[in-house]
Amino acid sequence: MSTLEGYKKIMTDLRAGTFKPVYLLHGEESFFIDRISMEVERLALEDHERDFNQTILYGRDTDPDLVKDTCLRYPMMAERQLVVVRELQNWRIDAVEKLESYFLKPTPTTVLVLCYKHKKVDGRKSILKSVTKGGGQVYLSDKVREDKLPDLLISFAKNQKRRLGGAEASLLANYLGSDLAKAMKEVEKLCLVTDEGGVISSEVIQRFVGISKDYNIFELQNAIGTRNGAKAQRIAAHFASSPKDNPLPVTLGVLHAYFTKLAQVHAFAGKSQSEVASALKVNPYFVKDYMAQSRNYSMGRIVEAQRHLRQCDLRSKGLGGDGSDPGELLRELLAKVMA
Repeated sequence: MSTLEGYKKIMTDLRAGTFKPVYLLHGEESFFIDRISMEVERLALEDHERDFNQTILYGRDTDPDLVKDTCLRYPMMAERQLVVVRELQNWRIDAVEKLESYFLKPTPTTVLVLCYKHKKVDGRKSILKSVTKGGGQVYLSDKVREDKLPDLLISFAKNQKRRLGGAEASLLANYLGSDLAKAMKEVEKLCLVTDEGGVISSEVIQRFVGISKDYNIFELQNAIGTRNGAKAQRIAAHFASSPKDNPLPVTLGVLHAYFTKLAQVHAFAGKSQSEVASALKVNPYFVKDYMAQSRNYSMGRIVEAQRHLRQCDLRSKGLGGDGSDPGELLRELLAKVMA
């Protein structure tokens, strides 16, 4: 089961009132771990039950014996008690192993949530099997691949009963990068300003996130791909007017990745769209664009474009150039690439 599928399953169970005695949440992506933990905290107890039945512990300040002793207590005037251990990754793995006896026979009136963030629990250890054997839930939160982020944003908006299109989702993903928590917060904000059942349009994104629907790296990439020099130069001029929002190193990095993908399309000539999408690790929504745009750039042109990108990068760092400003460097680069 994938990270997202597992997340949805746990959240569905929690909202249906189904709780496991132990949740071991681990992995590199902290966003899902935080969300599951927050949802358990929200749903496991009524507000009036929390004072006596909710305990929050931190890895740096606790030990296995204290965790076990806390879990063995009985709830007071409530169906269950909740024990959450945050930052468990601060424990040595042998300390986590000391909880195995509890994992195998957990207290049925206790819900224990263990948040082991930024890395995985060693799968060679018996810890994970012990949690499952005792009726608990192990959840692995892997980093979301860059090409999967737009789909995740679309799915998240759908869960909020809003519609987010593929182009808009990719625009957000491109702008916000791989910080999933930041991306989700922006989508949440967009959902708040969009009516239930409504569409999160590019105009809404431009107004509330600050991404211009016409002047962004995604549109620059398309302008280059379709060899629309006038549009590319207009976008470059806009970038030059707001360099803090459009730093040249980021632009060069995106364009380098773009031309690398065009080269890969040439390498996979004759393959199906789904095969090309998988090979390029891009959202299938954009495969047609990459395949069409690759016809505008032969391998020779792509190699030349990459050379111009490297030269521009060096000049932006003060090497082998005349110290031109970033806006001028980008405009010159586009002229060379699209010549």
